[in-house]
Amino acid sequence: METKTDRRILRTKKAINRAFLELFTEKEFDRITINDISERADVNRGTFYLHYIDKYDLLDQCIDDHLNRMIHSCTFSKFTEEKVEQVEAIEALKSLFVYFEENFLFFSSMLSNKKTSAFRERMLEFLSSAIQKKIHLQGMENELIVQFMASAFVGTVESWILNHMPHPPQWMAEQIWTLFERNGIK
Repeated sequence: METKTDRRILRTKKAINRAFLELFTEKEFDRITINDISERADVNRGTFYLHYIDKYDLLDQCIDDHLNRMIHSCTFSKFTEEKVEQVEAIEALKSLFVYFEENFLFFSSMLSNKKTSAFRERMLEFLSSAIQKKIHLQGMENELIVQFMASAFVGTVESWILNHMPHPPQWMAEQIWTLFERNGIK
C-alpha cells in the first residue's frame, strides 16, 4: 500500500526547492549556504536538515525529481517505440518541450550555472539511452550516432531555454523530428 506524504512536508520541500532554484539563478552553487536557502524558504536550518543531508543532496534530489517527472509526465516514451508515426513522434517531443517550458525556472537554473554540470550530464545520459533504444529497434548499432544526436538535442534544448524559449514547443518538436529523420532515426 502506498503511503501519502503529508501536505505540509510537500509544501516545505517545495519552498526549499524554489528558494534553492532562485538562489541558483543569483549566485554560484559554491556560494549558496544552507542559511541562504533556509531564510529564502522561510524555514529554519533544522527543518532543512530533516529533508536533505546538505546542499549537494538537495541538488541531486532536485535533478532526480525533475528527470523522473519529465519521463513520467511526458509521452516521450512513445518516441522510443519501434515504429512511430511522424505525428505521434512530434507530439511526444512536443510534450517534452512543454515540460521544459512549464519548469523554466528549474531548467534555466540548471543549464545557466556552469559550475554544476551534473544536470546536463544526467540529461545527456537519459537522452542517449532513449536514442540508443530507438536505433537498436531499427537494427542499427552506432554509438557515434547516439552520442551525436543526444549531444545535439541537449545543446538545442539548452540554447532554447537560455534564450528564453523564442519558439513554441510545437515548432521545436517539428524541427527536432526533422533533424532525427535526416540522421536516419525514425
